[in-house]
Amino acid sequence: MTDNAIDETRTNVTDTTLTLRRTFDAPRERVWRAFTDPDELEQWFVPEGMSAEVHSHELKPGGSMSIVWTDGEHRIDNEGYYIEVVENERLVSGEETEVGELRLTYEFREVEDGTEVIITQEFPEEIPDGAADGWAGILENLAEIVEGAVAEHTQTEEQSVTVNRVIEAPPERVYNAFVDPDELAVWLPPEGFSCEVHEFDASEGGTFRMSFTADSEELEPYARTFHRTYEELTPNERIVYTESFESDDLGMAGEMTTTVTFEDDPDGTDLTVRQTGIPEKISPENAEEGWTDSLGNLAKLAEDA
Repeated sequence: MTDNAIDETRTNVTDTTLTLRRTFDAPRERVWRAFTDPDELEQWFVPEGMSAEVHSHELKPGGSMSIVWTDGEHRIDNEGYYIEVVENERLVSGEETEVGELRLTYEFREVEDGTEVIITQEFPEEIPDGAADGWAGILENLAEIVEGAVAEHTQTEEQSVTVNRVIEAPPERVYNAFVDPDELAVWLPPEGFSCEVHEFDASEGGTFRMSFTADSEELEPYARTFHRTYEELTPNERIVYTESFESDDLGMAGEMTTTVTFEDDPDGTDLTVRQTGIPEKISPENAEEGWTDSLGNLAKLAEDA
């Protein structure tokens, strides 16, 4: 089994099953409409370089569905039937092929940052090459439709970023890594930095102070000291804290709010980090890169335990 991150889409692959997850900054009803409105399907449910035309779309168990993709020289017919339709929650469809049934399951989950869509594609034989990349591009189209922008993070008056990762360890183990100062010092620093914890009180209203020190002269300008206050601690479920950098640089001023949620997942813990109020001098792209490094460190720590 392998786990890969393709742009904003997370994938999990076995021999015959492909699972994709992506969170969209839009209400669940809005995302559902994009999956069930034929006019919207034609806009996003199509590979790059091709156009789509919906020929039939009977949204009910046993109803038929037919979508044709063309690029002027090639034609791909997607013909199948709906097996299960639960409004705003779940869609299951099937398609008969020469070697058996190809089944698609879409699940729509309300999350703090919008809607998480989980797509499970079960193939009757080995997964075709490029299937994950193709889906990543299609879901990028969907993001443009439901969010009005391609990127998840925004750079407006208030900068923010959302990072999500499934960690192959139970929520209790992952939560503990957030409230144990020794473990935080191991996994929180991004690549190229080390950490020193100056004070730590993991209780609601408690404070925390830490410094990131650079491992090379090149990164020295990015070394920081910061402090936080815990606003909410719900064991194994949710952490909310505010945080500020200790700096005279006005570009680093302001208070960030970070919300961390821990959800049970068949593979362990579905972890989402949402950070708002990012200082002007830190781009959302850099913040996302830092959190991606940190969660990679966390996965190694928690999964090896």
